[in-house]
Amino acid sequence: MTRIVCPYCFASDRAARLAYRCLMARTGLRGANACAPEPDTAWAAFTGMPAAGPAALRGPCFDPPRGLRTGRGRAPCPACGVETPVRVCRSCHNDLPSDYCDQDSRIIALIGPKSAGKSTYVSVLAHELRNRVGREFAASLASMGTATQQRYRAMEDDLYHRLLLPGPTQPAAMRFNDPLIFRLSTPRHGPLALGWDGSRHTALVFFDAAGEDLADAEAMDRYTAYLAAADGVILLVDPLQLRTVREQLPEMEGRLPAIETAPEQVAADLATQLRGRNRGEGKGRVTTPLAVAVTKSDALKPWLPHGSPLARPAQRSGGAVDEADRVAVHQDTRALLEEWDGGVLYRQLERDFAQFSLFCLSALGSPPPADSPADAPKAGPRPLRVEDPLLWLLGLRGLLQVRQNRTARKGR
Repeated sequence: MTRIVCPYCFASDRAARLAYRCLMARTGLRGANACAPEPDTAWAAFTGMPAAGPAALRGPCFDPPRGLRTGRGRAPCPACGVETPVRVCRSCHNDLPSDYCDQDSRIIALIGPKSAGKSTYVSVLAHELRNRVGREFAASLASMGTATQQRYRAMEDDLYHRLLLPGPTQPAAMRFNDPLIFRLSTPRHGPLALGWDGSRHTALVFFDAAGEDLADAEAMDRYTAYLAAADGVILLVDPLQLRTVREQLPEMEGRLPAIETAPEQVAADLATQLRGRNRGEGKGRVTTPLAVAVTKSDALKPWLPHGSPLARPAQRSGGAVDEADRVAVHQDTRALLEEWDGGVLYRQLERDFAQFSLFCLSALGSPPPADSPADAPKAGPRPLRVEDPLLWLLGLRGLLQVRQNRTARKGR
């Protein structure tokens, strides 16, 4: 029995029970007129639109007919008889991408303080998954639904062609941030490789919270449903917001971001929210896997020891995640944090999370121009290890092969 999680309100439901939305086709099949739009109060309440306004007028919703064959994908409108493929979440009434209900879904929560580069990170990560990383793992990434197609196309065009950095994520108080939904196709391995096309398809949902919403636990409560539904969380840590790092970068004075919520406080608030949604184990630690990624590693070269894996791309072969490399990155990143904050963040993570790993990456490869901080580097993005956190989370879920190394030092 296939269950899906709505990528907008994160309500869980059986795929077979999802509602349909009439297409309001001009020609009815039963001699009737085309259906007229109706006020969708559930959708209006979710989006904050006036329920009586013209924007809330949408095609009528109806329950799936009894006896409808599972997986058929279309159902006739009971009023006009025209078949529609549009599935609708029964809770928030958002339309779902046409093939979203046909595969497993994995929601990846992305959080971090303001100016940590969340929007830039997602733009570069998706580009790498579609290109370099896709080649390494024989995988493909495709946008699902018109909204994601248009939004990602604009993001990619701005960053890679116009060399413009994305604007800040809108706070939830201003609008609800739409997710980016992709279909990730990876090769099947082992007995399951006998599948009809040799591929496994998974819906990946990326949703990022604005930095302003992480100022305290009360503000972060807006995202509890999203966080509770996540299969994994990526927490971005901006080292340029740490005082010890800032003091040793005098050449960047005037170009450093404002200091926002401390990463250990964000981690503690995140754990509190997840425990409140029953995502904790007996010892009180949260069971949701957490990838903690120190960003802007291009600015950290003075701290990196000679030969550190943080300064070079991951070496992969055979389409598998290298666990020994992951552990080496984890240990070197932990050493950096120990130097910067005396291990405060790491101790907080150990207390609150049953499974976490540290990463260090750069989405751009070099800082923005000093005279144009809103622009990407003139050479364009040249990311380093931007994919590592997601690959670890996908490996934990069995979506990618993981090459174990018994001689490697253990990470979390």
